[in-house]
Amino acid sequence: MSDSINTWGGTVSKGAAKPLFVVRRSWLASTFLVMVGGGALVIGILGAVVQSSFAPDLGGGIPAMLIGGGIVLLPFGLVFGRSRIRVYDERYDVRRALGRTRRRDVNDVHRLRFATQSNGSVTFVMLTGWNAESKKQFTVLTSNRGYAEFEDWLARHRPEQWAECERLGIPD
Repeated sequence: MSDSINTWGGTVSKGAAKPLFVVRRSWLASTFLVMVGGGALVIGILGAVVQSSFAPDLGGGIPAMLIGGGIVLLPFGLVFGRSRIRVYDERYDVRRALGRTRRRDVNDVHRLRFATQSNGSVTFVMLTGWNAESKKQFTVLTSNRGYAEFEDWLARHRPEQWAECERLGIPD
């Protein structure tokens, strides 16, 4: 059977339910954070067990620092891996970090703007879209996987807004 039940109780073909493409962060950043956080957590726990069993005065706070670092880095890695935009013909679904997936219509995008964020040595460029009420619809880094397809899709579906965004360009 080639049909599946959608959320409204009707049926939709499996081909129509698949996104055209997905925009998401590189797996490298989230995998790196998960691996480093998990490793720090495991090494910290093992260190704490060894320290408390054999020599309580050796090591000091190092196992506790490793456990704390693992507790911080592991969730960050998992959160980074969840953010994505699934793009369909006339709509897109946005999921940010731990939030739920929100369905958006392409016609709701009324303003597109580039922005930059710099930490001194590296500058990140992002594209943000807002609706008529100035509520943010999405933010995507230009380095994300699938960004080029998303840019082409926006240029086809919202040509006036995309032309205005390109005219303003990337801020310094």
